[in-house]
Amino acid sequence: MSLIELKNLDYDNIEDLLFVCSHKMLEDPVHQEGMQLKRKWLKEMLSKMGSVAKIAYYKGKPVGQILYFPEEIEKTKLTKRKGVLWINCVYNPFKEAQRLGIGRKLVENLIEDCRKGRACGLKTVKFVLAKAFNTGEALSLPDFYRRLGFLQPPTSENSNALYKSVSGEYEPCPPKEGYVPLPEDRNKAVVFYSPICQFSYPFAVEIKELIREVAPELPIEIINEWEHPEEAIKRKNHWLVVNAKPIYTFFKAEEQFKNEVKQALES
Repeated sequence: MSLIELKNLDYDNIEDLLFVCSHKMLEDPVHQEGMQLKRKWLKEMLSKMGSVAKIAYYKGKPVGQILYFPEEIEKTKLTKRKGVLWINCVYNPFKEAQRLGIGRKLVENLIEDCRKGRACGLKTVKFVLAKAFNTGEALSLPDFYRRLGFLQPPTSENSNALYKSVSGEYEPCPPKEGYVPLPEDRNKAVVFYSPICQFSYPFAVEIKELIREVAPELPIEIINEWEHPEEAIKRKNHWLVVNAKPIYTFFKAEEQFKNEVKQALES
């Protein structure tokens, strides 16, 4: 029997999927709320299209995961391409299970499902897009995906997307329009989070706390973009808008982030 086993997500192993990413934060009350949001989202996806994730087990323990979904179900996108599958993340945080090819197995197993018309109910997958952000752990996702044959899109899909053809060629997404300042966004902050990742809500809370350090009295609105996609769409999918200005600095770079927030409030 192989020490590595892959399973599609179902109602019985949702907690295993959550454990992979959240095993160090299971007792954190804010993170628990993020987990509950994702738990609800996963059940919604299972009821609508079946598995949207695969879990890797090593010696019976859940150690890795890949999360994916069709672009057609992305509520915050105005223009959606048919036959396009997004990989939201691949993650294996356990040292004892690294360098065993688990991440590769997860991706290759998903690509095989795509070729056979078994991914999220899609009979045809033209190409797969992966969010190739850098977690700072082990091999960077851009390098990981490139080793698996993923390529840079010929057009600017977004800053960290790589693609792999399955049954068709890459199809560019229409150019994204820039944010137009909204009168309702002045003199306040609007923070977005997504239930697709259990870290998104805790990050939104952390962002709110950092803004409070700069402007204690500033009204701050935190919005679930899955439940209120129209709010994200009219702000052109920016994750944070302060005083009608998008913020671009990642919040983990705290001083730079707070400086940009301060500049937005002063202008």
